[in-house]
Amino acid sequence: MKAMYMTWIEYLEYHNIPFNIYILDKNDCIMLNKKFSKPQLMIILNGLMQLLQIFSNGETICTELLKQNNIISDILSNSSNTLTYYYKATAIIKTAIIVIPSNKLNHSLAKQSLNLCIQESRHNNNHSMIQILCYRNTKKRIIHLLLILSKNFGRLKNHEIIIPFYISQNTISIITGSQRVNVTRIMNGLKNKTIISYNKKNLIIHSLLQLIQS
Repeated sequence: MKAMYMTWIEYLEYHNIPFNIYILDKNDCIMLNKKFSKPQLMIILNGLMQLLQIFSNGETICTELLKQNNIISDILSNSSNTLTYYYKATAIIKTAIIVIPSNKLNHSLAKQSLNLCIQESRHNNNHSMIQILCYRNTKKRIIHLLLILSKNFGRLKNHEIIIPFYISQNTISIITGSQRVNVTRIMNGLKNKTIISYNKKNLIIHSLLQLIQS
């Protein structure tokens, strides 16, 4: 974690780009509204966030899952002033971010490099959500989300995969675009079959093969 901090800090300091570092606790959020938000880049140093698109009618869609090295660019810069939605980036677990004002990217080389990172980050973030939402079946969406979390955060211990944090069923329902009652039923079903278990600190996958085959 410290090495990742220094990589970004050294890069930005080398190009004389000012920045701020913020630590977000679980459920802390950043509102992204064209009317009130200043253009800026946010780089995830460590942690996990969900980027939510919230419409005026109350509908909420998770558009991106953001993990280490992912970048939230100025997503509203080219949008109309009469938007019927706004974005909210919410920390699923404790998360550290670097915030860079867009108007401070005054070094063309640094800006080009960051633009490449932004495009790659968008591709990776969108790919994760496409992988989840390409399934019509709610159970398959949830299973694929668990597989993504396992790949990015899981550690192997005694043939089990331990994801070192708890993700609420409400958060799962938002990410997968599913009804909360269906998420509860499916998670309880996986738990009753001892395929997974979870508590306030960990989510454990006891059998990856059984999870994939479920």
